[in-house]
This record gives sequence, C-alpha cells and structure tokens, in this order.
Amino acid sequence: MTRGTERIAAIWISNAVLLAAVLKEERSSWIFLFPAAWLGNILANLQSGDGLLTAATLSAVNMIEVLICALLVTGLTKERDFRRPRPMFILTAVSMGPACLLSAGIAAFALYQMTGASFISVFANWYAADALGLITVTPLLLILNRGDLADLFHRRVLLRTLFVLVVLVTALAAVFLQSTLPLLFLAFPAIILATFCLGFPGAAFSVFLTAMIGLWSTMYGLGPIALIQESLRIKLYALQLFTATSSITSFAIACLLGERTLLMSALSQAPDFHYIKNLRSEIVSANLNVARHVGLRTTTEVLGKTDFDFTNRERAKELFIEEQGVMFSNNPVNNKVERVLDARGNERWFETSKVPLHSATGRVVGMAGVTRDIMERRSLELELKAGKERLDLILSEMSGGLAVINSDGFIIFCNEKYKSLFPLTGELRNPGAYLPSILALSKEKGEAPGLDPKIAMRKLKEGADDELELYNGTWLRIRSNPVANGNTTIVVSDVTDMKKAYFELRGMAKKLELLADTDGLTGLFNRRSFDERIEQEISRCRRNRKPISLIMIDVDRFKAYNDHYGHQAGDAYLQNVARVLEATIKRPADFVARYGGEEMCIVLPETEQSGAFVFAEHVRLAVNRLAIAHAKSEKMHVTISAGVAALVHDGKASTAAELIYRADTALYTAKSGGRDRIACWNGSGDGMLRRM
Repeated sequence: MTRGTERIAAIWISNAVLLAAVLKEERSSWIFLFPAAWLGNILANLQSGDGLLTAATLSAVNMIEVLICALLVTGLTKERDFRRPRPMFILTAVSMGPACLLSAGIAAFALYQMTGASFISVFANWYAADALGLITVTPLLLILNRGDLADLFHRRVLLRTLFVLVVLVTALAAVFLQSTLPLLFLAFPAIILATFCLGFPGAAFSVFLTAMIGLWSTMYGLGPIALIQESLRIKLYALQLFTATSSITSFAIACLLGERTLLMSALSQAPDFHYIKNLRSEIVSANLNVARHVGLRTTTEVLGKTDFDFTNRERAKELFIEEQGVMFSNNPVNNKVERVLDARGNERWFETSKVPLHSATGRVVGMAGVTRDIMERRSLELELKAGKERLDLILSEMSGGLAVINSDGFIIFCNEKYKSLFPLTGELRNPGAYLPSILALSKEKGEAPGLDPKIAMRKLKEGADDELELYNGTWLRIRSNPVANGNTTIVVSDVTDMKKAYFELRGMAKKLELLADTDGLTGLFNRRSFDERIEQEISRCRRNRKPISLIMIDVDRFKAYNDHYGHQAGDAYLQNVARVLEATIKRPADFVARYGGEEMCIVLPETEQSGAFVFAEHVRLAVNRLAIAHAKSEKMHVTISAGVAALVHDGKASTAAELIYRADTALYTAKSGGRDRIACWNGSGDGMLRRM
C-alpha cells in the first residue's frame, strides 16, 4: 500500500479488517485476536524494510488504535447492526476522533524519536489513512455475514443490481480513467444512486470500489486528482478527503433509508389497518391489509384514493367530515367503536383511532389512522353482557329459605322453602329439632359430601356467608347472622343458576385470556405469551440450576409456497406444522409458540442442548412425514430448519435475549447449510451444523 507513494498509505486496511473481526466477536475472544494481529503486523513491517524495534512499535500503535475504537464502540452502544444510524455514527465519530488521533500522535512521536521523521508529516499521513480505512472498509466487512450482499444478487432484484453496478462502474471509469477533464463530481451521483437503489450494502461497496479505483488511478497518474499540480502526497490527501466525504455522505443516507425501510415494512406488515392521509383525505400510505380490505392486491393501488372510491357516498362523506375535524379542529378520534356492513351485508365491528400529523413547525400536514377488527371481541362482550343480565334476573327473583336457631343449636323457626332445599333431611328440619344432629345425618347420608358438621355449626353461630354443594349438584348459599338474644338467623338460597352463570362467566373470561395468549391462525401461544413464559421458565431453571433449551424453527421456502399455492394454502401449511409441533410436546412445562411469520419455537425446560437436538430432529422428521407437496422447494415437499441452543446457568449470560440469539444464530447456520437441517449453538457465536 505504500510502495511508489513516497511511503504514504492513502488508505490503511489492516486495522479496518482487525476492527471488523473484533466487533463481530465477544470480548473474551479479543485476547486471541490482538496478539495474532500484532505478530502479523510485525512480520509485514519487517518485510517492508522496517527494523525490529520500529516494526514492533508501529504494530503496537495499530493495536492500540483498534482496541480504543472497539472499547468505545461497544461501550457506547449495544447494537451491532452498523446499518443503523446510532452505531454507524458512533463508529465514524470514534474512528475520526479519539482512536485515530491518539494512535497518530503516538506513532508520530515514536518515529520522531527513533528516526527523526517530521512529527506533523507522520501524524497527518497516519491519521488520514487509518481514519479512512476504518470508516470505509470496516462497515463493508461488518455486513458480509448478514446476507446483505447475497440479497443484492437475488433473482428478484438481480437486474436492478446489475444496472446500478454498470452505472457505477461506467461513472467511475469516466471519472478516473482519463486525465483530461476534472470530472470528480460525477462519481457522487453514481454513489448516491447505488445507495438509494441497493441500501447500505450498495453504499459500502460503491465507496470501497471508488477508493480502490481512485487510489490506483492516482498512483498511475490518471483521473481528475492527477490534474493537481502538486506532489503525490498532496494528491493522496485530496483523494482521502474525497473518499471520506463520499463515505460519510453515502453511509448517512443509507442509514436513514434503512430506518425508513424498516418503518415502512413494519407499517406494511402490521396486522391492523394502518393508513396515512393528506389534507384532502387522500391516502398517501397504507399497509397491505387496507388494500385487501377494499378488494385490491397491492398498496400502490390505493394511493391517491379516498373513501369515496371504496364505499357509498353517504358513508364516505361521514368519514371525510370526521377526518377534516381531526386535522383542522384538532379533534382526534380515540378508540371509536362502530358497526359496519360489508359488501355482502354481513355485520362487522371495528375500533378506530385517528390523530393529526404535524410538521416540525407545528403545521398540520395530514392524518394517521389505525383500525382494528374487533368482531370476536365484540361477540364475547355481548355474551358477557347477556350473562350478567341473566345473573341479575336470577338474584332479583330468588326467594330463600329462612330458619332461626337458639344458642343451644335447636331450631325454633323455619319455613317450608328452607325444608325443601334439603332433599334428604328436609323432613327432619322442624322446630324443636337439634341442628347438629341433622347436620351429622346429612353428612352420613351423603346429602352434602363436603360438609363438616362441627365447622358448619361454629360458622353459623359466629356468622358467615358460605356456599354448600349437595349431592345432586344443587348449590346453596347459607348466610347466618347472630342476634343479641343469642339466637342466629339463617337464610338459605338456591344459587345453582347463579353458580352456573358464574362458571360460564369464568369460562368466557378464560376464553378471553386464551384469545389474548393464542395465535389466531395456528392455535399456538403467541409472541407475547412466549416472551412471558420463557422468562418464567428461565428464572425457574436458574433457581434450580437446571439447563433450559430453545428450538427456533423456520418453515423452509414458505414465501415461495405462498406465492405458488396461495395464502389460504400457506395458512393451512402453517397449521399442519403447528399441529405436528404440538403433538411432540409431552411434559407440562414444555410449550410451543409462534414467534412470528413462519417462525415457531419450542421451549424445553430442564433439557440439555444434546437432548433438545434429538427432540428437534424428531420434529423435523415428523414434518417430513406430512409429505406436503412443495413444488418451489429443492426438496419438493414441506421441510423445516431448526436452530438449537441452551442455557446452563453456569455463571455466564443466562437471559431470554441471549438464548434467543443463540438459537437464531444456529437457525441461520441450518438454513445457510441447505435447509431441512438442525444446527446447534457451539458457544463461539456461530451455529454448528449437526445434520447433513
């Protein structure tokens, strides 16, 4: 990198490579990476003609630079996706700031003391080359294992990628392979085009390609920079400045575009109806559910349309007036429940919220709305209301039995209703009868199997409100009230209907709870329930010092199946797989959940990773035995891939996030290895393929 350039490195790559390797690994691995890199750097310096002391010193400075950068980046953010604005900004700021400034200062001082080299010259050369390498090469290397580059050449976007690359290479060739015209500015449109069309991978690739082509052409006297009538040192400084500017600009745009894409994806795939309208109530953004609800196939087909295009004029006018009030009168709609008849005349219930959108200056620019289908919830609410009304009616019309006993336990008064409520001992419950004996006989005859005569008499004399179930399923409410003269008044009511209504209400409540915890399509636990239960199981296993395993399962080629067979077939496909997974669960603590989309997971408390692997293999074979045809799969039938991981609670990380990360990493390995495979977490940050 320095030969033929007066010992000036325009871009220093080795530190960038090391930093990328370090950021991909846990800190426990750094102790092996840094010594290996230090020795390699010494050998490279010796090969280029440096003495041993100089080589070792400069290599140590390189290690200091990377260590400072890695410590600051990992300390300032826990995110490791450098396509996101925050981690990318931190990486750039640390690289251009303390890391390279400090290392350049140390290197310049060391060379000044050892060789008498100019401090300013060494400082400038070192800082510019190292900072440029860290902010251009490191981001590219950090995304190499994320599948982003593979996505660029996927068959669905291959033509677009090739077109952008042709434009980029053509522009760079026109700029750097001639020395007649100063066309350096033409590289910017090509880089920005790659950034907009290909995202962060396009930005990283185009910046790196520009740096390499620009360096080569400048060293050989080609390109606009060669027109500068200065020394090669000044030309390389100009190239560094241009490359740094291109990198920072394109990465910033790529990060912002990535955030926008992420938000748009979340909006598009959300389960409710999400939409944004302008001041004329025209739709400017909507998710796929909105398009399907109005009978269209894609979201682009609804853009620019209003409710007048989708419903009758009276209904559309009502919605228009409401939305204008939201935007111009600042009257947001909060959880508005309404009944709507669909095209077939069927009743549907929806809950809608609408809020105005404001610009940075506070000016209203539109409205955002979300509508939820609450048909199931509405049906349950109506059932609950009807049950409550029945219960109120039973309570209001119920007539109870009445009895009075004295302080000695003898009955001194009772009505016929009281006697009729006890089918086996009612004829004995007369004035003058001794109640403790009657209660003992009731227990003996099995009239009230759960009755304890002694406890019952004590409660009656002290005053209580109790319930008693008879052998025939009748429920009695027994309320007693001691009075001043020592007597006790007893009111007995038949509350059988009330108890049945209570059990029905409790069943409805459980049904509501089940709906909240269950995925509507597969019947498995949903993501919210999964998050709660896995935390509970991890805590229990941690207390008992037991392992816990997680199997992350992904249905192979599910999108291709959906596209080929249709969404209804895809739903049935997921339901069949879910039934297979449920059938494999045997222990009460084990559970299956739908993690999202075509991803499902199985949690196996008190199970080691090896046992979970065997379990996962059993599940994979069970899915294969379904023999569901899949023409778009390389296997020609439905298959799954799975990643297996475990926490052993040995003092290391033992959180749900860590377990999910490990299982997801192993799943990625299984899918990368050809699908229809099981992979296990191997403890080093990668999955280990266990079935070939």
